[in-house]
Amino acid sequence: GVLIISEKILAEDSLFNRNFIKYYYDYKRRNNYSEMEISQKREALENVLIPYKLSENFKMLAEAGFQHTETFFKWYNFSGFIAVKN
Repeated sequence: GVLIISEKILAEDSLFNRNFIKYYYDYKRRNNYSEMEISQKREALENVLIPYKLSENFKMLAEAGFQHTETFFKWYNFSGFIAVKN
């Protein structure tokens, strides 16, 4: 089977993670999101959406029996990846 996932992820390096989050919030501001909207969205997802590093996602997929994984999209702290199980 094939699984396609688009997921918010953590960067492998915390420096990049902090910057990616900053750039993403800057992007939202440039697209007319208010500070309140940004804050409310962040609070709504805290402790609900728990992001993992890409390597951790790939490890979990391998443990679930997927033999092949590959990233097909990456933008800041968002990634799309595909996994194949024979």
